[in-house]
Amino acid sequence: MDAGIAQSTWSAMERALAATLSLRVWMRATHAVGADLHAYLDQVSAAQRPRDSVHLRHQELLASVASEGGWRVRPEAETGSGFADLVLARPGDAALIEIWDWVPDVGDAFRSWRRKREHLEASHVTEDDVRVSGLWVLRGTRRNRTLLRDHPALFRAQFPGSGAAWLGALSDPSRPMPLEPAILWVSVDGRRLWPARL
Repeated sequence: MDAGIAQSTWSAMERALAATLSLRVWMRATHAVGADLHAYLDQVSAAQRPRDSVHLRHQELLASVASEGGWRVRPEAETGSGFADLVLARPGDAALIEIWDWVPDVGDAFRSWRRKREHLEASHVTEDDVRVSGLWVLRGTRRNRTLLRDHPALFRAQFPGSGAAWLGALSDPSRPMPLEPAILWVSVDGRRLWPARL
């Protein structure tokens, strides 16, 4: 795996069960995913900042942009097959938004995405004229950029839509929601969104 770190160690790190690892291993891990260890250590104790503060920053940005576009935002919404980072709704439209700091297993992530989207569609089946779509938002790390660059056909098959059209629909209530899902990038600092080109 990246950085010469065993899969079991990656798994322990993701589940916050790796407190005994050396700082050197943590530095290799953050470098491998294109992050900076300082972003997580920033002179703040664990009691002051939630463990998922980086992810929350990205959710906050999406929620803020979507609110400007007239969307009702439901964070951590139950989908019947797990929780969605955000479910957005406005008259006639529902959107599933998944935000990925890093994708540990692409196949599993694709399957989870489809199940959540199917559940969202099924929950609106009795409502007339409700269209369901969505998008992935990937943290703009070197690892994630490489992932998309190395597997463009797979990601294009899952996300054939236009990221630019989605950005417009998120922030402007007069713009229609695209029917095809797409991918957006979010900056590492969580301040900017831009379309992925596949």
